[in-house]
Amino acid sequence: MITIATPSGTVYAVPSEADATGAVRYSLTGAATGMVHVTATSSPARWDQFDAVHASLGSVSARELPAEPLVRIRGRAYQGNTVRVLAHSADVPWGWLEGDLTDTDDRPAPPQAGQTLTAILRACAGHYAARSDFPTLQHAARRHDTPQLLQWLDAMITHAERAQARWLKDAETHRVQAARSLAAWWTLARWFTARPHPVLALLLVWNRESLAHRAEYLPKWAEISTRAAEDESRRLALLRAEYEELARPAAAPDSQERPYFVIGQWKGGGDVDIWHVEEAPADPDELSDLCEQHTVDAEDAFGSVEIIYAASPEEAAEQARREASETREHIRP
Repeated sequence: MITIATPSGTVYAVPSEADATGAVRYSLTGAATGMVHVTATSSPARWDQFDAVHASLGSVSARELPAEPLVRIRGRAYQGNTVRVLAHSADVPWGWLEGDLTDTDDRPAPPQAGQTLTAILRACAGHYAARSDFPTLQHAARRHDTPQLLQWLDAMITHAERAQARWLKDAETHRVQAARSLAAWWTLARWFTARPHPVLALLLVWNRESLAHRAEYLPKWAEISTRAAEDESRRLALLRAEYEELARPAAAPDSQERPYFVIGQWKGGGDVDIWHVEEAPADPDELSDLCEQHTVDAEDAFGSVEIIYAASPEEAAEQARREASETREHIRP
């Protein structure tokens, strides 16, 4: 359980087990009730880097329509989200991307409620990012989000290719028209020199639609179009790099099993009331000493300690429950 101090009072958040997409839902009690959905997500700067955490009010990601149970403060339901950018410290403004916090009628949350919701979102996002199995959650989130991200990137690449081609075509058109306008002006100038005439003088004079004006501004337009095409080229290179990286199968994180102390009360019928899960030291002597200390403390509360080898605290707790259930099946007459 996470204890969160907020302007509206103390809020308690209990995380669920992670689902197949790497998301964890935090159930709230206390000064606020409802649920917060937290999952790993791609960086705002690069979609192929899953180094951010997305926290949303409600039971689903903010990419979808808000879903109950929304977070309620004094009976009023709110929606909104925040993103923790892990590339930056949580203590700097750019370490967070705060979304709008509104009620279900799209009215901004009052100042105190907004501060409370921000504290809740940040606490849940921070707890999620600090989990020992966070690399596994990142991998699951990436596997889940990649098809949609690739679809979006494909559309963006197509649009950028068309934009680049259009800017290049415009630049070439402007250069050709500028050269023709300049050549025509010099032709008229030679005619005027050979045989002055008022009509030729009118065609040579500078005005908004004159050949002289076109010969002056069209090269500048060509430069503008060329720079725009270069910008699109750089954008295309980035989009293609992100697409290629996402399309490449990501290696699963190291799932090497480690020892965990699972402390709780093993009840009859295969039920387990788990009180605490803690990673055990790798050194055998330290492990033995700490296990003895935990055992003494647990026995005072009529509990016991099991050493479970697993890849994460959550897997250790699940394995303890599974082993208790299997033991029940083996001893059942």
